[in-house]
Amino acid sequence: MDKWFWIVLVCGTAVALSGGFLIYTVLKERKRKKNFGSVWATAAQSNRRTHPKLLIFYQKSYVKLQKIPVFSSQIRRIRKKLSAINTYDEYTLRKETMRITYLSLGSLLLALIILAIFSRSWAAVFFGVLISVVVNELFLDLFINRIEDKQLKQFAHFLEDNRHYYQELRMVDESIYQAAQVSAHEIKLQVEKIHDVLTSDEPTKGLEKYYAVAPNRYLKVFSGISHLVLEYGDRTLQKGSMYLNAINKLVQEIRYDLMRRQRLRYKLGGLTMIALAPILISFPLKRWGESYFPITVDFYEGRIGYIIQLSIYAIAIISYVLIRKLAENDEAKYVSTGKRKQWEKKVYRWPPVRWLVDRLVPAPHTREHYRLSLLLKESNSPLTMEWFFLHRVLTSIGGFIGVILIALFLHWNASHHIWTAPTKEEANILGYMNDQEQQKARELTKSDNEIIQDFKGTRDLPREMIVQRVQEQQKPSDITALNNTVNRIMGKIQSLNSEYLKWWEVLIAIAIGTGGYYLPLWILQFQRRMRALEMQNEVDKFHVLISILAEFERISVESVLEWMERYGIIFKPAIQRALLTYDSGAEEALKTLQQEAPFESFERIVRRLLQAVEKISIHDAFDDLEMEQEYYAEQKKERLERLIRKKTSWAKLIGWTPGALLIGLYLVFPFLYMSFNQLGDLSTKIQTI
Repeated sequence: MDKWFWIVLVCGTAVALSGGFLIYTVLKERKRKKNFGSVWATAAQSNRRTHPKLLIFYQKSYVKLQKIPVFSSQIRRIRKKLSAINTYDEYTLRKETMRITYLSLGSLLLALIILAIFSRSWAAVFFGVLISVVVNELFLDLFINRIEDKQLKQFAHFLEDNRHYYQELRMVDESIYQAAQVSAHEIKLQVEKIHDVLTSDEPTKGLEKYYAVAPNRYLKVFSGISHLVLEYGDRTLQKGSMYLNAINKLVQEIRYDLMRRQRLRYKLGGLTMIALAPILISFPLKRWGESYFPITVDFYEGRIGYIIQLSIYAIAIISYVLIRKLAENDEAKYVSTGKRKQWEKKVYRWPPVRWLVDRLVPAPHTREHYRLSLLLKESNSPLTMEWFFLHRVLTSIGGFIGVILIALFLHWNASHHIWTAPTKEEANILGYMNDQEQQKARELTKSDNEIIQDFKGTRDLPREMIVQRVQEQQKPSDITALNNTVNRIMGKIQSLNSEYLKWWEVLIAIAIGTGGYYLPLWILQFQRRMRALEMQNEVDKFHVLISILAEFERISVESVLEWMERYGIIFKPAIQRALLTYDSGAEEALKTLQQEAPFESFERIVRRLLQAVEKISIHDAFDDLEMEQEYYAEQKKERLERLIRKKTSWAKLIGWTPGALLIGLYLVFPFLYMSFNQLGDLSTKIQTI
């Protein structure tokens, strides 16, 4: 009855979830078709209405949960991320913070309850809590990304309105003000801040402050371009107004960025959870296998079972890390996330650690030192050379100690299994035992343990002593039963005597430790390779930015670099270093920039800037950008498709690997392995009849 109850419960839950998902999909598709034809949501559609009582609940719970340590840290993190991407008033900021907090923590709590019901394992709940910490980060990213997308859509809609009002009024500040009045609340706060800065007594200083807090690059460019037009005036180009032409390009870039973000999120969405899911699924899967195929119990509790289980866990964690690296690249998480706890700095100060790390770091002015330094820069790592080698050493030591501990645990588990597992006198192909057989098997194990306790640890044990003891205690019915019992007990004693740490296990630990030493290096190389796919996309954005700036007659190379530094993400650190040394020599700074960012398309931009330092103007150096605009647009579209295909193929391959291994090695292989062992035992007994 218990079995059928759980089967009906699982099937009913699956049908309910499937039906709910189907209804949600149909309603979402109807809503999409209803709004089809409008690329961007209007201000009225984008405003979310919240029930007044719910608003009061959010405000009160914000104050109360701030006093609880576990919830206060979560609330502070969400508030910090929301403050970084939008200018909320205090009331709205608290509401959005608590809404995201309740949605994320409530979903995780529900998932843990369901896991506890179905797995009925404390280990599964423990791993579920650990994974909940990871999933919590994913939920935060999901909500933050939705807010970022919403802000970009609202900003694109504002730019369209700003274009209309500028065509009517021909005044930058007035058109911004009028467009802000009909914009959504979130983007209205940003635009009003830009308007206040542009109309202040010192707009240049105000813009510098705004650049430091602007939530995205497009707002920085728009505010800066508006200031230049407001200060130097607009000009009429072949395609019309210079200001309107800049707005057109910004809108196009925003649409490209939105399409890229949404398509990649759609393609890669859920793969991080798919990569981690085998860790939790393994527990109910194991219970199901032990319930319906008891033959697999010995496998799951044996050495091979634990090795496969730990291997799947390790592969799942590595897959999660790699997919997160892909997701960070996709969401442009190269922007500095603020100060991090530099525990490496404290550990590196310890004299023994410093002595070891200093001897591992390559000497300056060597090829190895240059290659590693370039790798750290290209992967945008915040680590210094010494800290990077500290990570490598700690990972290596952790891998070595981890393998030793696992080996010791496997030896202890094998010994424990010998002492406690019910002893079967005859092989059963399916492994089923009724209550009477289980009771008899436990009594037989207890009887064997009494004999093993006397002879355990004895080398070269005479068979006659065990025969004599078995005859005294268990009194076998015939000579065949006596031989089987003696052979079984001697096999157990030999197994117990062999459960100790062996030299080849230490050798494996050394090999894993060596692999751990190179693991941080491999992760950086993977991140650099994935990051290289984004470099051309940023160079294309630089082309658009420079094509806008080149129309201003008073623009200089240093100003272009400053704009690129504000607009850039991947190349931003290299451009910052070039700007710091620009006053001491423009050509030398640009040549150094060319060496620090050895990407072909970016190097071409730097070479043109070198020509524009003294020989020609910015407009002449980049005169082909405007002429070949259609070609660049088609090329960018093709690169975008290729980028999505590459990222999707990599992420799917990595994300589904743990699940495939779970099904193949943890579900199918145990049954086949134990079945063949049982068949071998049966064939041996048949031959002896």
